[in-house]
Amino acid sequence: MKKPTNKLIAETFVSVADANCVVDELCARCCSYCLSIGEDGFDRLLVFEGVRATLRPAADGVQMRVEGGDLISFYGVRMLLQGQLGTVIIATTAVEWKLAGRDPFRTLQRR
Repeated sequence: MKKPTNKLIAETFVSVADANCVVDELCARCCSYCLSIGEDGFDRLLVFEGVRATLRPAADGVQMRVEGGDLISFYGVRMLLQGQLGTVIIATTAVEWKLAGRDPFRTLQRR
């Protein structure tokens, strides 16, 4: 697999009651689309062709980060995560992705 060039980076935060359970469920629902799923501390790393997604459970929700170089795959993974999230939780607000820098989850301001 070719390593993502990470020119495109976006993050979001979604408020949920049981973040660990939601992350587990998202990984289970996305596993057939991934090349691999791994762990780095509390983070779950989902690797797709040319795109990497990081799911991080937090005390009051889930932080998600998507990095990739190919615009179509980048948006495709974002939509996959967002769509699967909609099957796991009842969303009360829209998922708002923000452009991010190289340091994970620095741009997110919890609501």
